[in-house]
Amino acid sequence: MLTLSLVVLFIACLALALDFVFPTSAELTEIAQEKMPRLEQDRPIFRLLPTQEADAPLLMWEQRDNYRGLQQLRGLDGAPHHVQRVGLSRYQMQPGYYGEFINLDETELTLRRQTGTFGTPVDITTLVLEAQDQLLQRRLDRIELIGWTVLQGTFSVAGLNGIVHTDAYSVQTYNATTWATAATATPLADFRAVQLLSRGRSVNFGRGATAFMNRGTANALLGNTNDADLYGKRTSGLANLLSMAELNQLEAKEDLPALEVYDEGYLDDAGVFQLFIPNGTVIVTGQRPAGQVMGEYRFTRNVNNPDMRPGPYMKVIDRGETQVPRRVEIHDGHNGGPVLFFPGAIVVMDVS
Repeated sequence: MLTLSLVVLFIACLALALDFVFPTSAELTEIAQEKMPRLEQDRPIFRLLPTQEADAPLLMWEQRDNYRGLQQLRGLDGAPHHVQRVGLSRYQMQPGYYGEFINLDETELTLRRQTGTFGTPVDITTLVLEAQDQLLQRRLDRIELIGWTVLQGTFSVAGLNGIVHTDAYSVQTYNATTWATAATATPLADFRAVQLLSRGRSVNFGRGATAFMNRGTANALLGNTNDADLYGKRTSGLANLLSMAELNQLEAKEDLPALEVYDEGYLDDAGVFQLFIPNGTVIVTGQRPAGQVMGEYRFTRNVNNPDMRPGPYMKVIDRGETQVPRRVEIHDGHNGGPVLFFPGAIVVMDVS
């Protein structure tokens, strides 16, 4: 006959054996930190607007005003002229407060099988990491969409209950020729005109700049048949197309922006693919004198993190300790938004 202490020990061991083992919130955060560099490396928006953290409730930054004027003539025995120091412009905006979660309900926890098997129960860790991958993808897509949109001047995100996260920046614009009209379009002349928009802005829109466009816009560019412009630069015979590599060689020789095709996007909730860079839009990002980044996506203070530190939060919450039926929630969210230090270093070309 089992003694009372052995019975208690048996019940405790049985309960432990039936309990779920899954990554803690801290472990999930560490896993995400390992994943993020690989997930970001193929997204050029994170080269343009790298993610940073700031322990502040608002997005705040300062920008020194432009230097103006010329040194004044003093003359022999003349007194030097006093020059007023330039000031600082301070900017601030409210961050967006983002967050969502995925449920692992009783049905999935009970019946879910491992992929490729007929009945082997799935490890709860696998389910949690699958949910994390989905939430990370959604977070990165949201940040990337905000990034490409703000580079066009204005972004706006509609939230629940009518809450909107929005702001606008004074980027430069240029109304180019219609590139899809191959016989009359003048893309080289358009880029030369964009070069001139660098004047007085401490930015280079020549070969140090990059012009981002989607594949459809790039195809219209490559299909140019205007002898007075790009088609007149064809390399051999009667070839009416330049490859993108050849075109970039030509752009470099002409001291024009390098061309980068980026045709990525996301599937919306209706399953429709949405491009990050719209058709007929070219986003030219200039080169600053010291190579400074033009902005960043900044994560602000977040009370859902330990010590209220800034940065995204990730949590695993087991509701089975307080309710029936059992449910495990995987959460992901962040507070933050885009900051543009040099909006004048961007030109949005309308080539439609």
